[in-house]
Amino acid sequence: MKQLRSRIFCMMLSWMAAGAGYAQMLPIQLGQNAISPLPGLRENRSTPQANARITEARAVELARQQFTGNILRISLIGEGDNQLYQIRMENEGKVFTVFVHVATGRVSGGT
Repeated sequence: MKQLRSRIFCMMLSWMAAGAGYAQMLPIQLGQNAISPLPGLRENRSTPQANARITEARAVELARQQFTGNILRISLIGEGDNQLYQIRMENEGKVFTVFVHVATGRVSGGT
C-alpha cells in the first residue's frame, strides 16, 4: 500500500513537471500595448476601425490629455452607437465630469 502511494505520488509529480515544461515552451504573445515589430508603422487613432472600441484605460488617457485632475470613477453609459465613458475627475477640490465617446474617442464635458 505504501509503495502504491509512492508510485502514484511520483506519477503525479511527473505529470505536473511535464505540464510546467510545456507551458514554458509556449510562444510569448504580444499584448495590446506592445511596440509594433515593424519600425515606422504607427496606429492611426483619429480614424478608428469598424467595430473598434476605446478601452477604459485609453479613455482615461484621452481625458487626461485635455483635463488635469485625479480620476475618481469611470463608468460606461448609453447604448449602441451612443455609448460614452463617464469619467468623474477632481482637481483642487473641484469635481467635474468628462465624457469620452466609446467608438470615436471624442472628449467632451469638463464641467
